[in-house]
Amino acid sequence: MFLTRLQLYLFIGAAFILGALGIYASGVQRGIDRQRGQLDRARLDKIGQAKEIEDEINADPDIVDRARQWVRHDD
Repeated sequence: MFLTRLQLYLFIGAAFILGALGIYASGVQRGIDRQRGQLDRARLDKIGQAKEIEDEINADPDIVDRARQWVRHDD
């Protein structure tokens, strides 16, 4: 009877520890996912800004001509 009760306590203790580790790992993964989402949104914002600037430059032929003397082309 003593061994059975000890095994039950050990089983409950192990289940508690594994549950706590699972909750901790889940929280860590959520934090990582949130950080990746923020980086992706920032990256998309930068891409959008670059596209707006490129469109603005390409809309004015004078700016394109002036920029050609400063930009190296790998043709």
